[in-house]
Amino acid sequence: MPAPYSGGCQCGAVRYVLTAEPARLVACHCRECQRQSGSAFGMSMLVKRDSLSVTGTTKRFTRIADSGNPNTGVFCPECGVRIYHIPAYAPDMFVLKPGTLDDTRWLRPEYFVWMKSAQGWVPVPDGVKPLQGHT
Repeated sequence: MPAPYSGGCQCGAVRYVLTAEPARLVACHCRECQRQSGSAFGMSMLVKRDSLSVTGTTKRFTRIADSGNPNTGVFCPECGVRIYHIPAYAPDMFVLKPGTLDDTRWLRPEYFVWMKSAQGWVPVPDGVKPLQGHT
């Protein structure tokens, strides 16, 4: 499915358009992504900063990632849905939360990262490369 892609939060107060193809899609199994997603892993899509246009008011929260880098989450202050992260390690990129896309049918991660923290019952799909740390 070619760009542009649209998406937003659950309540509709924050919307976005992504005008370029993502650089990478991963499923992260670190403990912080498990906590943030409330699930076994979190999905992360690296996109160029200048390709993401966001409308609506957002709020930010910064934490230190398992890698030791600061990671700032940007979310809707009304419904709390995380829209993207601002990673310190890639100043020209955002890490979009792809579950917020309006159409998610085409999503397939290239990597499962931080597998050393993965839940034992989560299988690695065929064609997806597992990594103990990050890419």
